[in-house]
Amino acid sequence: MPEIHSLVIHFPIALLSSAILFDFLYVMSNDKDLAKVGWWVMLIGLISATAGMATGIWQDVLIGHFGSTSPIWVNHGAVQIFSFLIFLVLFIWRTRRSSVLTHLRLRWVYLLIGIISISFLFYGGHLGAKIAGRV
Repeated sequence: MPEIHSLVIHFPIALLSSAILFDFLYVMSNDKDLAKVGWWVMLIGLISATAGMATGIWQDVLIGHFGSTSPIWVNHGAVQIFSFLIFLVLFIWRTRRSSVLTHLRLRWVYLLIGIISISFLFYGGHLGAKIAGRV
């Protein structure tokens, strides 16, 4: 079986973390184009994360770690799904309430949650690299 998961996973890591960076740059500069770029990059990041999860589940059939790794905070798949859900909530929040990045307090809450989610995303990626024997 080709290791397609390792080919796909770098896209959501780069795109989702870049989306939060673009949102931060928008908050600092108030350049509306950066807000639009952040929204689109997060959308594409979520789509690519879905592909990453699908290929991960497909390859997990061979490895079988998803249901057996305990405690849950050292389970690569669980950490990545948790991170994905946080990014999804941020995306929905931002889409339904367009003022989230302009509101004086909410923008910092949004960015803080985004940074925490990036931390989970990177940590989950590290766990995946350990499973693959790359770390």
